[in-house]
Amino acid sequence: MRSSRLLKYFEEYIKKIDMNNAWAKAKYFHSLKSMDLARNIATDMGIFDEEEIVVIELIALFHDIGNFSEKSYNVLDHEEEDMSMKSISILFDEGLIRKITDETKYDNLIKLGIFCHNKDGLPKNIDDKTICICNIMKDVYRLEELRMVINYPYIDNRINTYPTSLIYDEFKLFREVDSKMSDNNADNILIVLSKLFGLNYKISYSLVLEKGYIEKIINSLVFEDKKVEKFFKQIETVLNNYIKKKIN
Repeated sequence: MRSSRLLKYFEEYIKKIDMNNAWAKAKYFHSLKSMDLARNIATDMGIFDEEEIVVIELIALFHDIGNFSEKSYNVLDHEEEDMSMKSISILFDEGLIRKITDETKYDNLIKLGIFCHNKDGLPKNIDDKTICICNIMKDVYRLEELRMVINYPYIDNRINTYPTSLIYDEFKLFREVDSKMSDNNADNILIVLSKLFGLNYKISYSLVLEKGYIEKIINSLVFEDKKVEKFFKQIETVLNNYIKKKIN
């Protein structure tokens, strides 16, 4: 199994999707970027052989394949649906995985990596490499959240108030914040930025710094109040210091 084979079957599966749809195109590039990120993080760790790295690439490339199952593509159609389970179903129930590879020894790992990528915690009694692979996928998911907010702005960037105390109190504890807790645009921005607090690996923090994600997100905001703007600039400074400490 090679990376080129993964891409061949990915492209073949999604060819029915109208790429003039902006969100479909965003998800397409998200899948490709996820594959690249997963390889970069896995390679940097130095504990995986090439076969295992390709499996990690497979998990990353196909983790959102469920989003491409409709000819009439609209991300809003899927908001209440667990795309992880749909992606697993397409790969295994519909048999896409057996077109990609006859090898079955990684099937459970692939299912677990896809299922866990955007969920809290991990199952008990899994081996160290499986834990690492699941955590790589969690980092890919968080890094892509930051990138997509910049490249495909889907959060209202007009900030006319401070975040609510409920959100800010969680944020100050360097915890990821649940999006369901949001009450205004400022909350939404802190929720996205809090993805940083869930990253597992040094290289992931290095990528955030290298790409300038924090600065780009803060600079994209439109403020009506100078005091609120100053508040978010202070958040930027705190987060950059946090990242540097994680790297060092």
